[in-house]
Amino acid sequence: MVHSSSNFSHRMRFIFSIFLILVFGIQGCTAQKKKKSVGPGGGEIEISQQELSSTMNDFFYRFERSIIESADNIIKASQDPAVDREALVWKMNSIPVANTAIYNSDPFLGYIDIAVFTYQMKLYFEKGAGKDLFGEQQDIAISTVNSLWEDLLDIGRNLVPDNDISEGARIVTDFAEKHPLTSSYFVRQSTIPVMTKIQNAEKVTFKRLAEDMSQGLDKMRAQLGSYMEVLPKQVRWESEFLIDNALTNAELNSRFDSISNLLERTVLVLESSPDLIDNQREAAFKDISGERIAVLQALSMEREIILEEIKKERAIVLAEISEQISTQREASFKDLNALTNQSIDATFDRTEDIIDKLFWRTVILISILFVLIFIGLILYKKI
Repeated sequence: MVHSSSNFSHRMRFIFSIFLILVFGIQGCTAQKKKKSVGPGGGEIEISQQELSSTMNDFFYRFERSIIESADNIIKASQDPAVDREALVWKMNSIPVANTAIYNSDPFLGYIDIAVFTYQMKLYFEKGAGKDLFGEQQDIAISTVNSLWEDLLDIGRNLVPDNDISEGARIVTDFAEKHPLTSSYFVRQSTIPVMTKIQNAEKVTFKRLAEDMSQGLDKMRAQLGSYMEVLPKQVRWESEFLIDNALTNAELNSRFDSISNLLERTVLVLESSPDLIDNQREAAFKDISGERIAVLQALSMEREIILEEIKKERAIVLAEISEQISTQREASFKDLNALTNQSIDATFDRTEDIIDKLFWRTVILISILFVLIFIGLILYKKI
């Protein structure tokens, strides 16, 4: 009994030890880990996915609010509707592109993508196709994009131990110069070649560590928050853009002007002629009364015409019915006469047959009677 209790105690200790090993092993696998990644300069960096994700999430909000503030300042300072429209298009199109770039599957890829896009905008506003979009307020856009570019360089320097990102910056700027933006719709080339070059700068592979569920939820929460931040504004900007297009359309403006002139003339006529409404009302009533009388007369005439037509049609129908009845009656009489003649002929034929039969039977009966009388006389004489 004691031996069995001892074995049971050893087994319980062994099971408990395995349980502790599994618990600590799972915690070790899911705990926040540091990883080696590749920095913009090609060197190895020590940073976690969550830290870089948080940094890029903060930068997105800084990017969004900087663009909105600059575009609104351009609209306030400008008197040109075309400049206002371009400022609206700028914030309407650039922020969704930044959102897609930053919230990549990997935060480092997002950092590279937004860095390329920011430098492309810098070139676009400084010397590219968008250098004259905002007129006198062009410096506002350039200053904002330069500030965002410097913020991205600071983030890159913090990633690298020696703070040297010259190689990575050169790769990013070279790619942006070879693939410039051509319009405010910001159609872009893929930045995967840039990432490949940065990864291979010192032949260090970029390894992705497994993330636990909390990190994945944090990333999804951050991306959802950015969407909720931008979506109402995006809808408002799209509405403003549609309204601006409607108001700047030459054909619609001419129609609006004609309607406005018509309303002004109508107001003037009404104000200058207070009795006009009464006169028009009386005239309208007279016209309505005349129209009503005309309609009633027309209806009366139509009714008489219809009655006459109905009488004519009735007479024609009655004549046709009478003719049909006469025809049917004559045909019936003919059929009746034929049937009567046939019946009489059949009756005479049958009567003749009956008379013939009666005559011959009578003759036979009389002959038989004479024979009987003759026989009786013969018998009487013998007696």
